[in-house]
Amino acid sequence: MLTAELLVVGREILYGRTLDTNSNWICNELVRLGIRVRRIYVVDDIYEEISEIVHLILQRKPNICISTGGLGPTFDDITVESISKALNIELEENSIAISYIHDFLKRRNLELTKERRKMAILPKGAIPLKNEVGTAPGVYLKYNLIHFFILPGIPSEMKFIFLNHVKPIIENMQGRDYFGEINIEIKGIPESDLSKIINKIKDNYPDFYFKSNPRGLDEGKSVILLNISIFTSDKNKLSLFEKIKEDLWNNLKGIASSIKVIE
Repeated sequence: MLTAELLVVGREILYGRTLDTNSNWICNELVRLGIRVRRIYVVDDIYEEISEIVHLILQRKPNICISTGGLGPTFDDITVESISKALNIELEENSIAISYIHDFLKRRNLELTKERRKMAILPKGAIPLKNEVGTAPGVYLKYNLIHFFILPGIPSEMKFIFLNHVKPIIENMQGRDYFGEINIEIKGIPESDLSKIINKIKDNYPDFYFKSNPRGLDEGKSVILLNISIFTSDKNKLSLFEKIKEDLWNNLKGIASSIKVIE
């Protein structure tokens, strides 16, 4: 089993000015790669705040830590510096990162200023991850068996680096689980009544996670989205979804007004 923890950096998120869609997207990707996400931390652009969480992550020892935000050229972009100091790794100008930044700026007739050069100051021994849609490269380093991926906060840049650099690395990691899930929309039965039926069924499938999510009313009838999921090292257990659906249909027949799988 491989685990991950996310570190989201940005005062704008804590102030409610910016919605953090990055962690939602990353979690979705990691789950489908067979990685269990255990924690998401959101912190201010303050060295002590970032450092505190990095030290906590070192204690918890996930296999993967992914951070987003704070990789730009301004004074408050301190994520790389903060993580490097927390790990007690020296910073140095990375020649590959400089070439990435220079090439990107050249294509846009922009100058390599001191502020932009700051984005190439990386932890010693780190690997820069090329950013084709923005200036700041991502950063990859391994410390105490933890894979650290430091990514930009701009969603388009984060997604590009994740899909083109982070994902291939994770796909080569040993110990990933299999993940499966189904979503079933159930109408016409209150959640309290549905829970009795679910409790009876889920006891037969202890490795599966059942979660009911009320969706309000449709033409006066309650609507519930039932999510059933599993992380497992045994791929054969994924075939049990068909049996679970059959059990649900049999138990809800004549009680629910509508049952259907939502793709």
